[in-house]
Amino acid sequence: MTDQSTRRGSEYVYDALVEAGVDLLVGLPGTQTLPLDRAVAEREDVRYVMCRHETAIPHVAWGYNEVGGRTAATLTVPGPGDTNAMHGLKNAAEDCVPILHVSADADPGDRGKSPIHDIEPETFDNAVKANVNVERPMDLREDVARGIELAHTPPTGPVRLGVPSGILDSEFAAPPVTVEAERTDYGIDGELARAVDLLADADRPVLYVGGGTRRSPEGVRVVRELADELGAPVAASYKGKAVFPEDDPRFLGVTGSHLPAGARRVLDRADVVLALGTDFDGVTTDHWELPMGDRLVHVNVDPGEIGAAYAADVPLVGDVTAVGDALLDGLDGDADGWDGAAVASAVREEYRETLADRELFGDGPPLCTPAVIEAVRERTPREAVVTTDVGGFRLWSVQLFEAHRPERFVTAGSWAGMGVGLPAAVGAGLAAPDAPVVCLTGDGGLLMCIHELHTAVEEGIDLTVVVSNNRDYGVISKSPAIERYTEGHRFTWDSPDYVRIAEGFGCSAVRVETAGELREAVAESVDDPGPTLVDVGVRTDEPSAAEAA
Repeated sequence: MTDQSTRRGSEYVYDALVEAGVDLLVGLPGTQTLPLDRAVAEREDVRYVMCRHETAIPHVAWGYNEVGGRTAATLTVPGPGDTNAMHGLKNAAEDCVPILHVSADADPGDRGKSPIHDIEPETFDNAVKANVNVERPMDLREDVARGIELAHTPPTGPVRLGVPSGILDSEFAAPPVTVEAERTDYGIDGELARAVDLLADADRPVLYVGGGTRRSPEGVRVVRELADELGAPVAASYKGKAVFPEDDPRFLGVTGSHLPAGARRVLDRADVVLALGTDFDGVTTDHWELPMGDRLVHVNVDPGEIGAAYAADVPLVGDVTAVGDALLDGLDGDADGWDGAAVASAVREEYRETLADRELFGDGPPLCTPAVIEAVRERTPREAVVTTDVGGFRLWSVQLFEAHRPERFVTAGSWAGMGVGLPAAVGAGLAAPDAPVVCLTGDGGLLMCIHELHTAVEEGIDLTVVVSNNRDYGVISKSPAIERYTEGHRFTWDSPDYVRIAEGFGCSAVRVETAGELREAVAESVDDPGPTLVDVGVRTDEPSAAEAA
């Protein structure tokens, strides 16, 4: 940071954010945030976007980073603002997305006397990668610099900067600082040789890609070259989706309870699984029931993730690009596995035939979700950015919506909280203003964030929101536990008129019932500027993605 004489605390924070490359601040103004709000308004380096609810604020920053690779800052009042933002901050932490979250905190001298919005700072320790709280003006620059460094040190993640509003608003001279990341290097030469031997001798290798491949500098290239070298079919976690292009015949599918049965058999038959940048969370491993072959080579930048869920025969601690390149150098054309393209293509063909036999691709009405996804995919340009919310519709979309580049498909990982799709789409549109954005959401997820349609209108996001409207919390109603706990009660409702709601926010909107109408509506929306909502009627009693797998 540049040395300064006497300045306001808000100006010190603003300068630190700019020097860190932040060009977007997402917030919702409150009395305590006004000093930093003012600093942003008076300068031109950082764009300010105002959400309609604090819950959406980190989701916008998350989508912005996933698509553009740039770190956004977020700003809320303490107490209710911070706690509303915790959902999105925890989602970002699970997905290793750096966010610099500034909380205009209560002044330390007022704590314990019930000032407005007061909450114990340690409340947020488990929702972020680091929780840095400024106690004195002279510590401001060091604390903020340390927080920024922590957010960007692999494994990256959100950092909360608790800066008391009084410090933001007061003038003082804070000393300049230099902060460097603390890193531990792990020697992997011996383990690397073991991994190369296992992979070179493998007859049935499988490549499993996770979110670490998305974060790694050249993860996409390394995954493709390893698939070529090993002749391996490729499975992906939720966060690994689109790292390997899904029009490649070697793509097996996205793991979880909904993984096609044939892909599960392939993982069971594998003699070696090379897992890159995954933590094997419960969501994407069907609660750790997914087989991982006879031998497992596990690569992760975080040593704490290796062996936590699946025992690794060969642990390799390091970044996917560095370790992957070392594996490629060691293999050097010696691997001779099975025909991954033939194996994976047979799995995908079997899966599609299973869905067709269950009449899930009909033209409607009413439509089933696979038909909705197929119609939307047909009319969505390859360069478009796609975001998803969480729910039953998401389970289908990660399996069926063909994606080709990681920065063009945004979905949450293991945190799996609803209400993320629309604000993520706003962030995606801010990061890629020249690309159309398509948000795939269920009606339940949309109801948790529908207010952000107003933000999309105000920011002029070129957005198509496709609402799979089955009038049900389908994941719950279709859960195997539903009979045991509720005697089969379904969580259905009479849906609100989404078209009228969207129009009230200033969006274009249309209700469709058939695949043909949906294709036409999506094509028109993609061609037209601004946000459009497409409300699609879907069968309430359709099978879940897990049931159909």
